[in-house]
Amino acid sequence: MKPRIELRSAVKGTISIAAAASGLVLLAGCNIAAIERAHYEVTEVQSFKTAGAPSRVMMLEIVDASNTFTDDFWSAAMSNHGYPPRLRFVTDPADIEDGETIKPESRMVTVVNPEQSTMRGKLCSDPKSLPVDETADTITVRFGFCVGDKIISETRAHFNKAQFAEQVENNADTINYQLFPRHLRNNDDRYCSPFLPSC
Repeated sequence: MKPRIELRSAVKGTISIAAAASGLVLLAGCNIAAIERAHYEVTEVQSFKTAGAPSRVMMLEIVDASNTFTDDFWSAAMSNHGYPPRLRFVTDPADIEDGETIKPESRMVTVVNPEQSTMRGKLCSDPKSLPVDETADTITVRFGFCVGDKIISETRAHFNKAQFAEQVENNADTINYQLFPRHLRNNDDRYCSPFLPSC
């Protein structure tokens, strides 16, 4: 079965399609980002999130062979999105404020143009990035929530290269919803919309 793709535009409209190949065609033609449905290695994520970020601040590990953006761009783009309590991301443990606690083993790993093997456990234990192909129209980024070498959740996004920064910022909310859902397919949660990919 081909992966389900979530397509999210700059105006925050969401379209669901069943075929990954069709999604990539639309991506190239319509300048929109395609975010795949997340994979989970656990039955719930919330406890790992709260235990891993007791001060609501979490490490962000960037792996990018091309050094496309600064660490500050990534931390600002990914912070304060998703379900409350929302997380603030830092790329250096020294960036936390007085009184805050950080657990470096609990982190979001972001790999730009990942090697094919960089998924599941290897996303946490041995992430590898390839230089971005200058002739490509899209850039793939794999995002994962890791605790040590254990993968908790992960998703993959395909961005239009010409609008890479803008699409990362516009889709950070969806990525956070995917990685840090309150419930996994819990239809009894009245706060969980069936239209959200994490519900």
